[in-house]
Amino acid sequence: MDGAQWLASCHRKPSDAYAAWDRSPYLAKLPAGRDWDALRVQQPLGLTVLWELGDEADAVPVLEEHAKPRPVFYILTRPDLAGAPVWPETEDVRMLTAGEDLSMPSPDADGITGVRHHSFLWRTAPDGSGKLVDPELLRTALKSALDPGRQAERIRAARAVFWASKRHSH
Repeated sequence: MDGAQWLASCHRKPSDAYAAWDRSPYLAKLPAGRDWDALRVQQPLGLTVLWELGDEADAVPVLEEHAKPRPVFYILTRPDLAGAPVWPETEDVRMLTAGEDLSMPSPDADGITGVRHHSFLWRTAPDGSGKLVDPELLRTALKSALDPGRQAERIRAARAVFWASKRHSH
């Protein structure tokens, strides 16, 4: 199964997802809560959450929406069926779950189509494996990302990498 097949299978009627991906605006509305939930975070916080996930972030589907006033990420996670603690609901953080839909391009879509017809693109597209981040791991990464001390640590680490690359590029 490839990424498009997996994502289409998340639709109530997979053939409708394929049909939506074949016509403008090339987006299918897919229901959250059954096969996946999505953590919606502002882009800067989303980058920090992905950094906190470490190697786990490489395989996690992440949809980016170039929304105004700033881009947002949708990080796909397994539905939180255990009824774990509530996710923080702020301007920067919201969990999409049962009863909500998310418009998504095909994982096979190119960025040009997104720029011309809608504001979505896959930062990391689903690969067909159905691999999603564990909700508890994502919750821990979000908590760390929201911690001001951890944010400062990440910025220091990024600066160190940047300056090290500058010294070696000459």
